[in-house]
Amino acid sequence: MTINIDEIARTLAACEEYEISALHWDEHRKAALAHALKKYTDEPFKVYRLLRKEQGETLYLLCLDSHQTAKACEAEYRQASFLRRSVPFLLLFTLFLLTAFFAKYKDAFLSATFLISMPFVMGALFEYVRSVSSKRVASVKNVLKTQLWVMLMVLIISIFVLKEGTICVIMALPLLFAALVIGALLMRSLCQYLWKPSNKIYSLALLPLLLIGFLPKHSPDQFGKVERTIVINAPIQQTFDAISDVQKVQDHEIAHNFIFTMGFPKPMLGKNEATQAGLLRHIYWQRGIYFQEKVTRFEPPYVLAWKPEFNKASFPQGSLDDHIEIGGQYFDVLSSEYRLVQISPQQTQLILSMDYRLSTDMNWYSDLWVQYVLNQFSDVVMNIYKNRLEHRSIA
Repeated sequence: MTINIDEIARTLAACEEYEISALHWDEHRKAALAHALKKYTDEPFKVYRLLRKEQGETLYLLCLDSHQTAKACEAEYRQASFLRRSVPFLLLFTLFLLTAFFAKYKDAFLSATFLISMPFVMGALFEYVRSVSSKRVASVKNVLKTQLWVMLMVLIISIFVLKEGTICVIMALPLLFAALVIGALLMRSLCQYLWKPSNKIYSLALLPLLLIGFLPKHSPDQFGKVERTIVINAPIQQTFDAISDVQKVQDHEIAHNFIFTMGFPKPMLGKNEATQAGLLRHIYWQRGIYFQEKVTRFEPPYVLAWKPEFNKASFPQGSLDDHIEIGGQYFDVLSSEYRLVQISPQQTQLILSMDYRLSTDMNWYSDLWVQYVLNQFSDVVMNIYKNRLEHRSIA
């Protein structure tokens, strides 16, 4: 079949559409059409891939830039210049710079740079490479699918290369995926709407670095408090005795909770010891975790307050993620307190409050997780007391 390039050019210049089979369309004819079209108009043309096929063959639709087609189709990218094709290398170079930063400051896994800037660049990079190879605008659904695979790769690197624990990785997931998708969708928009000679496309490599400057400022220390309440059908004195000396906790007493799926240890035992310095609580958790709590207020049957005391031996190697260790560089529980209120002779309100410190590069985000974990852990512990006391009263 003979293709008359000049006839196609006249058709497009008349603001009409032209359909052509993929068998008769290539980069050579695209360049020839661009040259022929200049005789009739200065306006460039664009290419769509029609969603319908003719006898199994792919069809392309050609029209001027300003023309809006009503046919079901997908946009085809214009042929990119060498400089434009070099954008992935600019992004990759930026990625390597950030990687070098992490190599120097590996402990900054929960930093804004890792959770936002790094995946932002990676999402944009992978979407650019995908768009160049396919030469088509991907649907949002396909973008999300691609970024799910990218996120899986990031997780594998985090766990097996950076040696991060499960808890940290799960906490990082929401921000990682959000940054990946935002980077990918931004690149998709640039490819779809700004894919023409413009310096705007090159500035994408600088966006992650600029983004760091607009993130919430790092607060070395942020203090917070959580408080949970439960009503127990038991006398106030019995309730106070139960929280003062925690007998060994059986597995069936601990309700299923997502924090344990994440990898947080379960409580096992709590003992009181009278010392010359005052009352001391000995706390045992799973995986060999042991620490002491110095009682600061002991006012039966209304108040029991304490200050946890942690040391290097409190958390054996591998018992808890380094970034999550209580009393560590990033997080600490400063004090805890039980308050008891008698509702009736056979009913008590138990209130547990905890004061904590956060010292991460993203306190605004970490605080959401800390409050969630402490609240869930508090609920688990208080429900152990509730079930024990209420079953005892029934018996």
